[in-house]
Amino acid sequence: MTQNEHVLVLNATGKVGRNVCRALKEAGFSVFGTTRSSRSDLASFGVTPVVCNYTVRSDLDKAFAQSGAKKVFVITDYFGAAKKSADTEFEQGKAAIDAAKLAGADHLVFMSVADAEYFDEHVTHLKAKVALEAYLQTANVPYSILRPCAFFENLDDTANFNPLKKGVVKFLSLQTCKYCATYDIGKAAAIMFKHPDTWLGHTLDVIGWQGDLAQVAEALAKVSGVPVKAKLAMPIFLRKWFLKDLHHMFLYYEVQKGPKGTPEAFKKVVPDAMSAEDWFRFHGKYANGEPIVRA
Repeated sequence: MTQNEHVLVLNATGKVGRNVCRALKEAGFSVFGTTRSSRSDLASFGVTPVVCNYTVRSDLDKAFAQSGAKKVFVITDYFGAAKKSADTEFEQGKAAIDAAKLAGADHLVFMSVADAEYFDEHVTHLKAKVALEAYLQTANVPYSILRPCAFFENLDDTANFNPLKKGVVKFLSLQTCKYCATYDIGKAAAIMFKHPDTWLGHTLDVIGWQGDLAQVAEALAKVSGVPVKAKLAMPIFLRKWFLKDLHHMFLYYEVQKGPKGTPEAFKKVVPDAMSAEDWFRFHGKYANGEPIVRA
């Protein structure tokens, strides 16, 4: 495999990065993934681990040199790596873009957020995404932008006190939302990398399915064979007081019915994008490790 088929995935062990690596590997790329730990299990599914703090410019330069990659998937993390600082997130993303430029990258795919520019000023975790899109457009790096919506993975998010348990599914809204699987983000990235003439300089909203939480529960019940209740992860008044940023993000979903993109549009690019049923089968297990579908 030539170096033109090498892809470097930043934050490869995170919620998004792991499935992006998987999709790119299955699409035939030689995938290198950054990890801060030499004990990462990336190699177990065919990804070459690159020990690297992906927020540090000097580490990024070494990662490009080690991988020889001319393609890169860039993720920034407001809540984790940037510690809820939009300025810090911007600087970390800028470092990745600048490192890609120095390395002579021929295609950078940046993961932003669908409709990031339309959320109100209270949704602070999207400010850096908008600024980084603007920076990327002037940085003289060949680029494409993926703009996902709410992740199905948030339905099983133990780190944020929302583990998926048998018989119940919880989310921060009962109303209709637009969802995507992180695996489909990777499939879309693979298409962009394989078809640069079509995708360089363009953006794509990643929206695989639309439905309310009752429909999500119906999907899990169908897959698991167990009745499932749909519940709020917390009451709306608590969401408003304790999760102000996310509360206003959900108001955009609930009141303005955003994002503006549709599953139908995304499926013109990724025809087999996952529905809720598909994702529960793909995810395969509850938070405690018990299979969703028994053999």
